[in-house]
Amino acid sequence: MRLLLVTLVCLVGLAPALASDLLIVTEEFPPYNYQEDGKAKGMSVEVVEAVLDEIGEEAEFVFYPWARSYLTAQNRKNTLIFSIGRIPEREDLFDWVGVIAPFNTSFYKLASNGAIEIGTLDDAKHYSVGVSVKDVIYQYLKGQNFTNLKVVGEDILNIRKLAHGRLDLIAFDEASFAHRVAQEELEPLLFRQVYRLEDLSGDLYMAFNKDSDPDLVERFRSGLRTIKENGRYDEILMRYQLMN
Repeated sequence: MRLLLVTLVCLVGLAPALASDLLIVTEEFPPYNYQEDGKAKGMSVEVVEAVLDEIGEEAEFVFYPWARSYLTAQNRKNTLIFSIGRIPEREDLFDWVGVIAPFNTSFYKLASNGAIEIGTLDDAKHYSVGVSVKDVIYQYLKGQNFTNLKVVGEDILNIRKLAHGRLDLIAFDEASFAHRVAQEELEPLLFRQVYRLEDLSGDLYMAFNKDSDPDLVERFRSGLRTIKENGRYDEILMRYQLMN
């Protein structure tokens, strides 16, 4: 597998063009994509790397806060973004390559807060809900007319705020929630999963800027199909215990 450069860049401006013109942007979203000792890690990272190997392409992985990755992918051609949820509000904003990981999203509360009971999505509208700016959960809940969203720039801040009782609920990817709680050295029993958001459960994707080279996009689609057909994709999912 080729050496992939991983760079944590400054937080102003859009990403510079690379010699190859292909740029890959993502965020800290373990266990799907994250940095460890300066290297890109995670299930989705491995899938993208496998596709790059398959098509003989090289690229830089750039880690931004999600809002900036999202903006970069919308404004710079030949930019690939992952792991991204596919919802109607985003359908026409990107050129979608394909599914790279399964995921599930749920509301979480403090286990000690017996006053909160969620049986329907509308029930959650009565409580403060922590979300991250511009991510798929924020966009979905806003589209469902939630008026009590408390927006932060990074996912981890919501877990910290919930742990200190500064939020009633947070909406979070289930695999990422477990990973983040362990990273923060918090007791898992401090929290309780109270309601799964089925509309935000299913698959994560990789997608290109709409003005990207059609041949480049099709090569990525072909590479993704190939690693799914030859078993490499399933091998990656099995190692992360994220099979559908």
